[in-house]
Amino acid sequence: MRKIVCLAVLFVLAVYIDFVMAAGLVPIPPPGSASAYVLCRSNGNFGATPDASFPPPADDQCVVNSGVGASLVLNSSPESGFTLQSSNSSAISAFSETFATLNERVFRNSGTSECIYAKGVLLASNTTHDYYPTAPGTQRMEVNDLAFGGYIGNVSAGYAKPASFAGSVYRIGRTFTSVQMQPDFSNPNLIGAGFNALPPIGGTPGTEIYGLSQQMAPLSASWVDFTVDLTGGTDLDGHTNLVSPNIYIKLSCSTATTSVVANSFKLRQTGQWGQPWVVITAASRGPSTNIAP
Repeated sequence: MRKIVCLAVLFVLAVYIDFVMAAGLVPIPPPGSASAYVLCRSNGNFGATPDASFPPPADDQCVVNSGVGASLVLNSSPESGFTLQSSNSSAISAFSETFATLNERVFRNSGTSECIYAKGVLLASNTTHDYYPTAPGTQRMEVNDLAFGGYIGNVSAGYAKPASFAGSVYRIGRTFTSVQMQPDFSNPNLIGAGFNALPPIGGTPGTEIYGLSQQMAPLSASWVDFTVDLTGGTDLDGHTNLVSPNIYIKLSCSTATTSVVANSFKLRQTGQWGQPWVVITAASRGPSTNIAP
């Protein structure tokens, strides 16, 4: 019996170690990568199927440890040694309504001269999110990518789900460009033919979205793109998800000072179910005013 208990303890310890080591902020992109992107979660097929669980150890790339299996508010640093420096919220307007709220936090480690910039998006629950309000019916925007500019230098990034029902980050890219993903419409658990989960580096800087015929993304020295799935009402796959994951960008910093930078935040609908491409451009707070694609 003692031997069985010891083996059970060792098994739990091994699972715990894997849980700790597998998660965390990751370099974007990794050195030598052929893609500007890193895959972060496979469950949910980029939002085509339900994603209402915390990422397990086998599917938790890019997840900070404290974000797995536990609630995490934006006032909590995703890494030890960092303290909260500033906290801001701003409304995002689109389609003649308040579309969402952007929450932003900055954490700094004075010993390492590094900052972590935390972001969270909450879609409004009392508006229509109709990206084509003059057309009959309600065409609710599905946000497939959140992109932020103003992050110069080597970056690491990651995410945490503040609640199990909140969205995940499916991939993170060191790019200005969002790359369309679609499922196999006959089986939403599969990626559609011709779509690339890790699009190769290529294309024209400044391109907002690349579709099926150009599955690529150019590297950017300023922007970081997070592939997500958010909707303010039931979308074409039958899901509603108002709450984004908490997302994090880490890089060296001499101070924790940020500036409100116009046009440094993009919310993009890339047509996961054949919808038209839609881009909302807004201001956000960043460490640099350089947002060149």
